[in-house]
Amino acid sequence: MKRNEPVFAGIDGGGTRSVAVAVDSTGTPLAAARAGSLNFLGSSLPTARRNLEKLIGSLQRRLSPKTQFRRIVVGCAALFSDATKEEKEKLCRGILPLERTHVVSDSQPACFGATLGRPGLIVIAGTGSIVLAWNDTGQLTRVGGWGYLLGDGGSAYWIAVESVKAAIAAEEGLGPRTLMSPVIRRWFAVRKLTEIAPVIYGPDFEKQELAALSSHLARKIGNRDAVSRGVCRRAGLDLAAQSLTVLKRAGTRTQPLPVCLLGGVLRNNARVRNGLVAALKKHCAVRFIEPRLSPAPGAAAMALVECGVELTTDVVANLAKIGKPQNRDERLR
Repeated sequence: MKRNEPVFAGIDGGGTRSVAVAVDSTGTPLAAARAGSLNFLGSSLPTARRNLEKLIGSLQRRLSPKTQFRRIVVGCAALFSDATKEEKEKLCRGILPLERTHVVSDSQPACFGATLGRPGLIVIAGTGSIVLAWNDTGQLTRVGGWGYLLGDGGSAYWIAVESVKAAIAAEEGLGPRTLMSPVIRRWFAVRKLTEIAPVIYGPDFEKQELAALSSHLARKIGNRDAVSRGVCRRAGLDLAAQSLTVLKRAGTRTQPLPVCLLGGVLRNNARVRNGLVAALKKHCAVRFIEPRLSPAPGAAAMALVECGVELTTDVVANLAKIGKPQNRDERLR
């Protein structure tokens, strides 16, 4: 890298871990770093600031001395949209140059990276869930993303909670028997289902731990249990309802509509994915695409665009070198 050449940074500040990348004006990767969550609601503001400081310090050690970032886009899992001035200052003051930093919801870089800002639908279902759509005029519309206490229908956390509820219903004679019951007991290493309550309600238990139960149940049970199939079917329908609502609100007219499915649930749980896909195909013409960029390069692409850099084929190809696009869960509360 030439001295004084402009450097741009993109940060995917997820609810579990964060990834930062630095690129030049051609999108060529210069440095990358990883740290913990930037979700100052899910953990704490001091923890989020420490992780942000770790990310930036790691990038700077890999760059030329005294490198200054021309533009930084930070995706943060604690936000719905752009950060307020107060939110940005609380997270970034003393770590990043505020006048050159744009802090947004972490779903926005994931969404921008998926379609490069072109019309399309992006459904993200990992630990949490959110659905976004770019319309034909470049406006972004959101449904979901309320977090595990208020929403996140169809997410891994939602599936795990519904599965545990179904096991409890079976235990108490309020619902049908399910193969999930013994799997859940073994997961928590308890002999009786009642023993999981102190664990789940304990102060050290985190939502990510319960969300991980979702993929474990899928691996252990597959399609052998009607109750489990019912939970997954409802998850797919919930994500479909969110998707159709966001499309109606966005007014996207592009046909067939590009659709990008992201997150561990939609990558690993075929029943949820197939239910969502079938519901979408029933209501509109769609074509399913892979994301052009993963979230951190997506944030870097946003930084480039905000400084007037055109995302040419070569620039996008350079950004894609940072990591192949994957339907993984880097965000989500």
